[in-house]
Amino acid sequence: MQQKPNQLWRIFYFYGGFYLLLQVGYILFIHLMHSTYNVVSISFIMLPFIAFILFQWSLWKKTEQNRRRKQKSIFAGIALIGSAPVLICMIMLGVNEGETHFTAEKWMQDDTGKRVYMVDDLLTDHEIGGKTREEVFSLLGEPTITEYFKNDNNIVYHLGNERGLISIDSEWLVIDFDKEDKVKKYAVVTD
Repeated sequence: MQQKPNQLWRIFYFYGGFYLLLQVGYILFIHLMHSTYNVVSISFIMLPFIAFILFQWSLWKKTEQNRRRKQKSIFAGIALIGSAPVLICMIMLGVNEGETHFTAEKWMQDDTGKRVYMVDDLLTDHEIGGKTREEVFSLLGEPTITEYFKNDNNIVYHLGNERGLISIDSEWLVIDFDKEDKVKKYAVVTD
């Protein structure tokens, strides 16, 4: 049983609208959650786009031969519009990737609360366990002057607003030292 071209176009319009809403959702998610490049984020962005292009290609194949030439520019325009959100998402992921990469310079000059995005890279790639207080100061600079989470054997760094959709609290890096003034433990906490 062959579907009528009008039915295919209706299905295509429905999927196209759904696709655009999905991509706008991805853009919002990337912005709010500060996502970076990884297999999951790229798959979530690319799979609906590939399905969109395949659907468009199958619709084009079902179009009569004499109408294909006339509708070629329409299909090209639809593909261009459909690829714009993918490009926006990839650019946003790239910008977020750069912001999450830890460097001592970026950490020390941070005044906009972007440390919260660098802390995971810091704790993953720069082992601070066992470092002396002076080594921590040379890597991270002077700690934040605060009474939050403060005691005699620790230092505290303000990271910024809590990650997530609703940022009510702040995140802090708390580093505890042992008797020899070496890092005993560290944790990211919220107030």
